[in-house]
Amino acid sequence: MNSSRVGEFFLSSRLGKIKSFYSGQSIVWDIGCDHGLLGLSFLETNSVHEINLVDSSHDVIKVLKNKVDSYITSAFINIHCMKGQKIKMTTEDQCVFIAGMGGEEIGQIITRLLPQIGFNSQFVISPQRKILNLRALLRTIKVHLKSEELVFENDQYYQILVVAPGEGRKVSLFGEDFWNTSIGRNYLEHQKKYFSLHRDKASLAYASFLSSL
Repeated sequence: MNSSRVGEFFLSSRLGKIKSFYSGQSIVWDIGCDHGLLGLSFLETNSVHEINLVDSSHDVIKVLKNKVDSYITSAFINIHCMKGQKIKMTTEDQCVFIAGMGGEEIGQIITRLLPQIGFNSQFVISPQRKILNLRALLRTIKVHLKSEELVFENDQYYQILVVAPGEGRKVSLFGEDFWNTSIGRNYLEHQKKYFSLHRDKASLAYASFLSSL
């Protein structure tokens, strides 16, 4: 696996790409953080004044607390044992990372948090499944698309979307920016094969779109 080192924390290619979309917000959230590597990698980022690690697993949180207590001397790391839908934020500018969850859960979290955050905040998201559902939802709420990209890691393709509050370019139902890249062409063939097995309305519409590219 390709990796980059940030302090003592190693980020996979996927997490490194997700992190690269950070755009200067003072508060960082790593929701569904698991090992906490993404959030903790911001310890060396001068513009970040607060890091929040969130996971609903008590076992994960126990490991994280031991890691922070044993190896890190920092007053601005907060660890939360809760679901992302239960988080309460301030109206300051935040960069909210959500990766490794299903699209429906990510959509619930964004819908819950969107009214709480500042205008210059953003969500950097990378769903593992139900991406079509998530994209459909994002078209109905007050966010705009800043960027979208594909990453291929461990024989899997991952979409990364960056959305922010307010008006602007709408999130497309099926993606726009990545189809004409080299990885996008490979992803196209992968998606054609996978969605040829599905017969629901949304999948059929997606398959028709893929065939038109």
